[in-house]
Amino acid sequence: MQSKRTIALGLGVLCLLAPAGVRAAEVVPPPGRGAIVIELFTSQGCSSCPGADEVVSRLGLDERTRGLVIPLAFHVDYWNQIGWTDPFSAYGWTLRQGAYCRALQVDDGPYTPQLVVDGRSELNAAQERRVLGQISSALERPALARVSLRAREAEAGKPGLLLAIGAEIDEGVDARKLELLVAVYENGLVTSVTRGENGGRSLRNDFVVRRLESAFTLEPRKEKHKQRELRLKLDRDWKRENLGVAAFLQDPVSMRIYAASSLPPAAAEARSE
Repeated sequence: MQSKRTIALGLGVLCLLAPAGVRAAEVVPPPGRGAIVIELFTSQGCSSCPGADEVVSRLGLDERTRGLVIPLAFHVDYWNQIGWTDPFSAYGWTLRQGAYCRALQVDDGPYTPQLVVDGRSELNAAQERRVLGQISSALERPALARVSLRAREAEAGKPGLLLAIGAEIDEGVDARKLELLVAVYENGLVTSVTRGENGGRSLRNDFVVRRLESAFTLEPRKEKHKQRELRLKLDRDWKRENLGVAAFLQDPVSMRIYAASSLPPAAAEARSE
């Protein structure tokens, strides 16, 4: 039986798909519950993907779920041979999706649009109500770790984004090793697609992962916390005012994510150089 808290969270998330004018239920995180990460594996060459892109954008931008749900959009490259080359695609994102498919035992292999929720479950991102149900369930789980993330003042002559990051875990974490990953994402990307399944459409993409780096690893049996400073390189073509940062603690074997934190574009851009 669902708890009252789970039902409330489900109603709050489902309200994002309601027609304009419908009063929204409040989304309230359980005590001690941090943010969850949802990873969308998508492509501009896939006709089923724009709808999923839109749902994920709403979850990340809406004030009722912003801060609770951290979306990351990984544009895979295996659609590039079918009429349209996605300008945000990368082979590395295809490899990451493959790692999830192995860890989560996806029989049919990689597909788009595929959504992975907190590294623990996957589903077709075009199934909106199932997506929102999975997110509500993930928000119900107690957090066993915490991630801290702050932007530091950039030093003169040293371009990029300087971050102070850290992780702390509880006794209940049974992983042999955890990795703190840091992603730089960009919002507000608009592309006029001229060929392929979405030919003739103008597509907007948010939370597009531009860079993914490992900050450090942590062995729960030996240490319960770690912190460091990390400088991230930013390409000149990226719009600084649209860049955000997400950090999440992940088991590289099971692919489970234990904790996450994020800096929205305004917070990240204000301190970059």
